[in-house]
Amino acid sequence: MARGTPGSKRAHTVSVRLNDGERERWDEARVASGRRELGAWVRAVVEDVLDGQVDGETPGAEREPAPLDPVTQAAYDELVRIGANLNQLVRYSHQDGALHPAVEAALFEVGNAALALRGIEPMRPTDPE
Repeated sequence: MARGTPGSKRAHTVSVRLNDGERERWDEARVASGRRELGAWVRAVVEDVLDGQVDGETPGAEREPAPLDPVTQAAYDELVRIGANLNQLVRYSHQDGALHPAVEAALFEVGNAALALRGIEPMRPTDPE
């Protein structure tokens, strides 16, 4: 899964010095929040405090996105799979200096996914266009 918010590259670094006790307390709080990275936890705590979201909640706690309905979740899962395939094809095309022959197959899959979302029977590779 992609990290961060698309289009919002973080270009600034903030450095904080901690003694052993502070580092231990921060790590314990980070683990309790469900976050894996200390930097992400610190950023989340500060943002939660600035947004006033600390009433009764653990500042910086990992929050799950709202669940999707089954149809939307299935479509999302399919698009994630297709996106991963397209990323692989782009990598191959950069290695070869030309579009990889499997690009047509990937585009075919994307078209079929769009048809499936609309409830239309997917095409077969042998179907005329």
